[in-house]
Amino acid sequence: MTAGNLVQAIRDDREHGASELARQCLDGLADYARTIQVTDALVLKAGLIGLARRLQQARPAMAPITNLLANWLAAFERSSADTPEDIRNAATKAAEALIQESKEALSKAAANAVNLIGTGKTIITHSLSSTVFAVFEALAPRVRAIVTESRPPGEGRRLAAKLSALGITVEFISDQQMGIFVQNADVALVGADTIASEGTVINKAGTYLLALAARDRGIPFYVCFESFKCSKLAPAAIPLEHNDPAEFDPPELPHVEAHNVYFDVTPSKLVTAWITEARVFNERAALARLTSA
Repeated sequence: MTAGNLVQAIRDDREHGASELARQCLDGLADYARTIQVTDALVLKAGLIGLARRLQQARPAMAPITNLLANWLAAFERSSADTPEDIRNAATKAAEALIQESKEALSKAAANAVNLIGTGKTIITHSLSSTVFAVFEALAPRVRAIVTESRPPGEGRRLAAKLSALGITVEFISDQQMGIFVQNADVALVGADTIASEGTVINKAGTYLLALAARDRGIPFYVCFESFKCSKLAPAAIPLEHNDPAEFDPPELPHVEAHNVYFDVTPSKLVTAWITEARVFNERAALARLTSA
């Protein structure tokens, strides 16, 4: 895959969450380093650094892409490699190490959520988070699930299929029904694309509505994520993706303007606990120290 194709593929992806896309960026960098037909060391190094920076800009609402690629750039630029072969090896090694670190963080965050939630519960969730799926995978089949369709593009359908394959009983609902079915749940659990300053959650549009419904019904609203998703930016500084409204087939009428904003902003006051690979944070002030680190 060419550099341009890789950047475009990440920009256009609507199937994978932020952590998975960040690992795809790293894997793509490693593959590019191994296969690009360049023999000049300086040109090769500049090309890899340029690609990493372009990938960082591909999905600005997804902090793990920004953060993991920043870590890759730091490790790669510290390398003393000066021959094309050594540069390729250094780029690949740095990417593989960060991919492994990301996977381990996901597993630890999920384990902390499992310990907090326990078995025998009904969990309502929105969108398709790899971290949340890992929680279900560990608890299967000893929990029940309420899964929203998560339109557009409807990734909740894929989550329902994955949970069904684990033997988990699933109630599948349209997004509009989450206010009705949240009363049947013991806990609401979502992932995150970015955790902004003070614990504000940037995630698939509809997350804010679920948090409001959970607060109204008196059930905990948990957010499970790896610390790679923490951003120092204020929520207003993080651009929310706007995609083609054709995804939900709006009416084409005069004086009607359709919108398809993919992410929304859930204020920290609606979050019961933030669950990371380090520990469970129940207080916004403690999490603020993590997002400002």
